[in-house]
Amino acid sequence: MSKPDLKPVEERVAPTPTAEEIKAFLQADRLAREQRAAARIKQVLEEERCVMNPVMVLANSNVSGRIEITAVD
Repeated sequence: MSKPDLKPVEERVAPTPTAEEIKAFLQADRLAREQRAAARIKQVLEEERCVMNPVMVLANSNVSGRIEITAVD
């Protein structure tokens, strides 16, 4: 059995993205994830016939926010 005739492969270097390209990619990825999450939350709220109510609470001179889920019927 003879050995196959192998030829050396030319070395290729992938281009390194710039900082601006990396930031743009990460921002686009974050936006896409937020949109997918919002769509899933909206779908579940519609299926369960619920709404989200944002609430701001002032306690001891501190303001904190929370979201309450309330059934429509």
